[in-house]
Amino acid sequence: MNTEALASFVKVAEMRSLSAAAKLYGLPKSTLSLHVKQLGADLDVELFERSGRNMLLTEAGRTLLAHARQILGSCDAARAALTELSDDVAGTLRIGATGEFGTAFYAQMMIAFRRLYPKVEIELTFFSPHVLYASESFDQLDAVVSWDEGATEGETLWTARFALFASRTYLDRAGTPRTPADLADHQGIVYRTPAGLQHWRLQKGTAQESILPRSSLIANEYWTVKYFAAAGEGIAYLPRFFTDIECERGHLVPLLADWESAEKRVSIRLTRPHAASRKMAAFMDTCRRYFSPGFEFEGPRYFVETIHDPQRPEEGTRP
Repeated sequence: MNTEALASFVKVAEMRSLSAAAKLYGLPKSTLSLHVKQLGADLDVELFERSGRNMLLTEAGRTLLAHARQILGSCDAARAALTELSDDVAGTLRIGATGEFGTAFYAQMMIAFRRLYPKVEIELTFFSPHVLYASESFDQLDAVVSWDEGATEGETLWTARFALFASRTYLDRAGTPRTPADLADHQGIVYRTPAGLQHWRLQKGTAQESILPRSSLIANEYWTVKYFAAAGEGIAYLPRFFTDIECERGHLVPLLADWESAEKRVSIRLTRPHAASRKMAAFMDTCRRYFSPGFEFEGPRYFVETIHDPQRPEEGTRP
């Protein structure tokens, strides 16, 4: 039985769609389709049935899925066991993550690891939280990194705080808020969580505020929120680390000094903590060092840059 075809079958079964599986795993849709058809033909069964846009497993498909996961898991275990016999840290790490800060956070951490262990292959997949912790996803991963509020599982890698930021263009136009009460007169750019719109939860000493600003721009992706803020569209609630470069270069300005969120926990959970491999141990060690005091990342960084603001007069011209 072709293990590559089995892997394609599992991917399609989990996503219930050829298109969704192809997009998530970066594979050609035609390849996934061919593998599924070949597998069904080899076994002389129908593996899926159509229900609208979804591909639902037949009874034969459900039976095969359980066995396919076991087969692929055994293949991975055999490959890992052989890799462990080598002196080199090598093999494949499958990391799942909630995708809030993919390039500015996870990608940088993976590059720091790859610089130390170039023989390790990384499969980094972003999921929404309810999919990430579903057994069919969780069991296929080596570790999960997430920004879960209120969660206590796993090891804490780091904590971060959110604060308010806006561009100079917006502040020149709308004024600078001096207190949380002033935010009622301002336009916000709001992040949508899976549970609903994100409130701006701020604290200063014992004082606390929870604000849902008026907004005509809502997005479920923090890079988009930051882009709109740099474009002068309003005030954004973002992690301080996420705006460091923009603030250094003057594209964003921090607001309401000392008002910030409570600490947000970033955790890592091993899916098989009692069977950690050498490569997983190396990854954990790198993650801890990445967030240790004094660590400096040497690699490409992403940020939003204001090249030209049509609302701001060019130098040498009259407004």
